[in-house]
Amino acid sequence: MGVSLVASLGAALLVLWALDTDPARRGLARRRLRGVDRSGQDPGRVLAALGRRLSGGVVEPADEALVGIASLVFVAAVIAVGVVGGLLTLLAVVVAVAARRRARHRDRVRHIERHLPEVLDLLGLVVGAGRPTVSALADISVRVVEPFRSELAAVAKRAAAGEPFTESVRRLQETLGPGVSSVVHAVTAAEIDGAPLGPALERAADEAHRRRRVRAEEAARRVPVLMLFPLVFCILPAFCLLTVVPVLVGTIADLRFPS
Repeated sequence: MGVSLVASLGAALLVLWALDTDPARRGLARRRLRGVDRSGQDPGRVLAALGRRLSGGVVEPADEALVGIASLVFVAAVIAVGVVGGLLTLLAVVVAVAARRRARHRDRVRHIERHLPEVLDLLGLVVGAGRPTVSALADISVRVVEPFRSELAAVAKRAAAGEPFTESVRRLQETLGPGVSSVVHAVTAAEIDGAPLGPALERAADEAHRRRRVRAEEAARRVPVLMLFPLVFCILPAFCLLTVVPVLVGTIADLRFPS
């Protein structure tokens, strides 16, 4: 059963390779086989290409190499422990991909919340200098970190191409998350109702600074709890081994039991 499954997987890979009708890609493959182009010999790139081919573009580019590794591990597990072991290995890889995706989303949200106060301070400074909102977003886009840089530049480009500015700004909630909702509401209110943008940006910046300070305090309060794990499992056993155990050994050796 395992051998037949491996043969089927090999045949499927060969069929996928044969169905690749892109002449440029096949020509590049032939040049690589002849040794003209050595760039494709990077194992990570080969695994990413294999994962992209097998997943059909469903997974994110950062996980394509993991999918390629999963396919090889699946084949090896099927050969070594049978179909059940291969399916369990595949399930473990799927769980790992989902966990990595959640971790990347969580890190992105934290990164946005950490750098949002500086972006709001800079935007309020430029708007307070008299620049229009669209020009202010374009001006600060080159001075902020990603993903603010690309998203603010995209807002300015869409507005210059004729899209309503308020609609372009509202898209920031979809790309940057709900953390920028206060900024989006302030900018749209200023554009639609003519409300002053400077005080609204100042209030949004103060709130962003407060949230970042609260998160930093929460992280600082978690440090003693996190230090308990190395203290209990590493430092405390070593302390007992170096201090308590020699005393016990010496005491037992000095005992004299009556015959």
